[in-house]
Amino acid sequence: MRYGKDQVCCFTGYRPEKIHLDSAGLLRLQQDTRSAVHRAAQAGCRAFLCGMSRGFDLLAAQQVLALQDSLGLELWAAVPFPGQDARWEPYWREAFRDCLLAAGQVFCLSERYAPGCYHARNRFLVASASRMICYFDGQPGGTAYTVRLARAQGLTIDNLADQQLSLL
Repeated sequence: MRYGKDQVCCFTGYRPEKIHLDSAGLLRLQQDTRSAVHRAAQAGCRAFLCGMSRGFDLLAAQQVLALQDSLGLELWAAVPFPGQDARWEPYWREAFRDCLLAAGQVFCLSERYAPGCYHARNRFLVASASRMICYFDGQPGGTAYTVRLARAQGLTIDNLADQQLSLL
C-alpha cells in the first residue's frame, strides 16, 4: 500500500433497503458524506477504502471520486470476491464498475464467494485504516459488526447517521 494506515479512511454503512431516508434525506446524506470525506482529508487521510457494496459504500466512493482531483485523494476498493455485483440492479452494477475502474488500488479478498467473506472484508477495512466514515443507526448486521470492531481497534469514527437522526 502506498499510504500508511494513519492516512487511510474506510467506509461502512447500510445497503439501500436499510437506509430509511426520503429523497431529501438521501441528498443530505450525500452532502454529509462529501463533508466527512473533506474533514478526513484535512486530518491527513489520502486513501479512502470502500467495501464496494450497494448503498452507503458506493455512495461514499462516488463522493471520494468527486473530490479526488481537488483534494489529491485516492479511492481504494476492497472487493470480497469477483462477481460480487452479478445479481445487482443495473444502477448499482454500473456504479460498482465505475468505482472499480476509477480505484487506485483494488484488493480482491477471496477467489470466490464463501461464507464469512463479507466479515473478512469488513475486518480488512478496519485493519487497514485509522479512521472510519459510517452510516450506522443501530440496526443489527454487518455494519454493526464493523463499527463495533472499529471502536475496539480505536479508529476515529464519523457516524453520519447521528447527523441525519438529529434532523428528524
